[in-house]
Amino acid sequence: MYCTNCGRKLPEDGSPCICGAQNGNFNTQPPQYFQAPPQYYAQPPVRPVTPVHGMLKRFASSKLFFMCALLFTVQMVVSAVSSVIEVFTVLQNQAYLLERTPVGTNFNVELNVNIVPVQNILVLIGLWLLYASAKKTDTPFMSTAGVTLFKVTEILRIVGCGIFYGMLLLIGLLVLLASSGAPNVTNYTDLPDNIAILIVGIAFVVGLVLSVLLLLYSIKMLGVWTSLQRAIQVGVLPKKLPGYALALQGFSIFCDVAAMMVFFVLNAWILIPGSLCSIAARVYVIRCMAAYNREVAGMEAGSF
Repeated sequence: MYCTNCGRKLPEDGSPCICGAQNGNFNTQPPQYFQAPPQYYAQPPVRPVTPVHGMLKRFASSKLFFMCALLFTVQMVVSAVSSVIEVFTVLQNQAYLLERTPVGTNFNVELNVNIVPVQNILVLIGLWLLYASAKKTDTPFMSTAGVTLFKVTEILRIVGCGIFYGMLLLIGLLVLLASSGAPNVTNYTDLPDNIAILIVGIAFVVGLVLSVLLLLYSIKMLGVWTSLQRAIQVGVLPKKLPGYALALQGFSIFCDVAAMMVFFVLNAWILIPGSLCSIAARVYVIRCMAAYNREVAGMEAGSF
């Protein structure tokens, strides 16, 4: 306790403060005491739980999302195993030919290896991180690590488009040099110069259009993943997936079917299971993306 007059600490026996004796008049009134104000410490901010958190956890832990991640995993594994088997088959064929090739004969060995893109591996890890985070019952929140990997894949695609742009500009420069009759540009085909230049020009335009569309798609999806990451963090409503993202998956299914038919004609049986798994995975991806858009649309209609 402390004296209200001078601020000294009061004696423990309850006697008046010494300031009254110094001034010659002891206060006959009961002493008034005050305590030191309590100390308040900053508490960590509490994250509010919104219905968006529940929707995202429910969706990412659903059987549909699990099947999507599982089929994507199977497709990656089957494609990797098919590539390894194809490599060993090529090596065995080359060894067989080398054994029967006379000494001194020039022999060129070609080895084509199908390498699984890094982006697909990152997407696969991101899917399982989201699923594992959504299955946790001790917290209403999810981790954003999986969505961060999705953003990294889009950044890699944007960088790849930039590199492709540089290659297209180089091709365009060569076309201009060839069309201007530069003596150091040689047409290595059997086609006339004007036909060769026309084919290269058409390829240049088609490649430019496709790369621009892919760049716009990656930029759009980067914004979608950013909004989803923010939704996981603070519980705001995320953006819906664009319709052309579903259309791109449908076009990929068409390409997988065409590739499977080519493998069938060429008797490349080892590559057909990979195409079948890819088709099944993309079908579930489309279903999963459509279900996600329905969930977001339902939240918008309910004005959570």
